[in-house]
Amino acid sequence: MRCLMCEKEMGKGGLRDILFGDDPLCIDCRRMWKNRPVKFYLDDVELNASYVYNEAFSGCLIQYKELADEALKDVFLFEKLKWFRRKYRGYALVMMPSTQQKIQARGFSHLKEMFACTKMEIIEPFEKTADTVQKGKSRRQRLEMMSEIRLKEGIVLPEKIVLCDDTVTTGSTLRGALHALKGYSGKIQIYTVSANRRWYRPHSLHFTDRKAIIL
Repeated sequence: MRCLMCEKEMGKGGLRDILFGDDPLCIDCRRMWKNRPVKFYLDDVELNASYVYNEAFSGCLIQYKELADEALKDVFLFEKLKWFRRKYRGYALVMMPSTQQKIQARGFSHLKEMFACTKMEIIEPFEKTADTVQKGKSRRQRLEMMSEIRLKEGIVLPEKIVLCDDTVTTGSTLRGALHALKGYSGKIQIYTVSANRRWYRPHSLHFTDRKAIIL
């Protein structure tokens, strides 16, 4: 078996295999990911992330999303799968929307495929009203994009949902989804596989639009 990123041959029956089982990444590639659980509150909603976004994680995400390397779909939740299923037992997973331009270019729903390994209910109730791409936008411009997300017509959401994304940078997409859910009376949590390092703190934080308060 070869590592899906560096293509190095992985040993058979060694200590690494006993400890890490069927991990599609070799131990060296996996170690380059910054495994630092992040937890804070975004607009009063609990957000958990498993990794701090760095160059190694970015490279794998780009290989998967932009270069359509679908074989990588299971690497992102591999280490956290048991924890994720326990944490969000009874919740439906709500995927964040991509632009139509990105969906057509990729030819697949990258988040739906990424979270399929959970074997949990997955729904895609949001749509973007404009094909604005976040990459290259300033923080202010990204925050202005919040209004571009809305619920599709006729959507009825379950009582407990987790908003899911691959990473949180400014939080604009997630805030847009929360804004679209205004009036929803069910329970909401947020999970992103990674979080920009600006969100990582040694304590849990409560983030609002204006301030951060250590809990």
